[in-house]
Amino acid sequence: MKIVTVNGFKIGGDRTYIIADIGSNHKQDLTLAKESIDAAAESGANAIKFQSIQLKELYLYPDAKTTAFIKRLEFPEDWHGLLKEYCDKRGIIFFSSPTYLRAVDLLEEVNVPIYKLASAQIGTFPQIVEKVAALNKPTLFSTGIAAYDEIIKAVNIFKRHINDKFIILHCNSIYPTPPEKVNLRLIQTYKYMFDHPVGFSDHTNGTHIACAAVCLGANVIEKHFTLDRNLDTPDSNSFASDPPELKKLVTEIRAIEVAKNSSDDRLTIQPEEQEFKDGITYRIVAQKQIEKDELITVDHIRYLRNKDGINCKQLELVIGKKASKDIKKDELILYNDVT
Repeated sequence: MKIVTVNGFKIGGDRTYIIADIGSNHKQDLTLAKESIDAAAESGANAIKFQSIQLKELYLYPDAKTTAFIKRLEFPEDWHGLLKEYCDKRGIIFFSSPTYLRAVDLLEEVNVPIYKLASAQIGTFPQIVEKVAALNKPTLFSTGIAAYDEIIKAVNIFKRHINDKFIILHCNSIYPTPPEKVNLRLIQTYKYMFDHPVGFSDHTNGTHIACAAVCLGANVIEKHFTLDRNLDTPDSNSFASDPPELKKLVTEIRAIEVAKNSSDDRLTIQPEEQEFKDGITYRIVAQKQIEKDELITVDHIRYLRNKDGINCKQLELVIGKKASKDIKKDELILYNDVT
């Protein structure tokens, strides 16, 4: 499978790339946006993602409802540089999903190392796919409202630009997504189709479905993120992780990685397992008094657990042998006790 590298992180390797997706949970408040970056960095996430949206760049004649909604999502354009610089100081990757062409230019001005094309762009806006593909940078394709043919067309655009740094992001555009609608099997389907890293953009409640995605091979986990689920923002809902839940998710994923990447060698067992096994091994014990030079038969012995003595698997070392000394009832029969 193709490995896609982002600032030294190998997506498609042994570790999961974890993205805190703040989206529009910032209320156009720079302080709130920076506090969100702080919390994401402290949680252990690899990157934080925003969404570059401007009403006038998206709609010709929006109605009042659309205008009111999109205005709540807008990302001030001068924030691209301000937040990129702040993320650099906090040691976390900054990037944003461009929804209009000029947003790509703004992101290039601050030299983001990775892009995400939302499924709304994959399925409806090939011009922005072309523009991002030509940059030859790692790019996530979200698939929520994109069908197979639209995903394949986006992949072919990247291939035409000799850009093989794409990552398919399985996504459900249902908020929140009920478990029966998730279809995690698509992770393996996309890997088979494209032989590239595949991730999961999680819109379910909790952390368990994202963890299951990692177990099934997801190389990227993107989770909506908010400082407070009670914030009056479009994405501060039940499916958005708050700081404690995001930290929990990161911890769980890192533990899953260690469990997945452990050795598959069973030629030997772990030292802790061997110690336990030794303590419950059945040993050969005298069931009754055995006289010196007496021939030992199965009637003379029984089997009891003990850390020392002759293993019951070595019965042939005892049966049919003579006792080299008197062996008392309930005494371990040792190697030197037979001849």
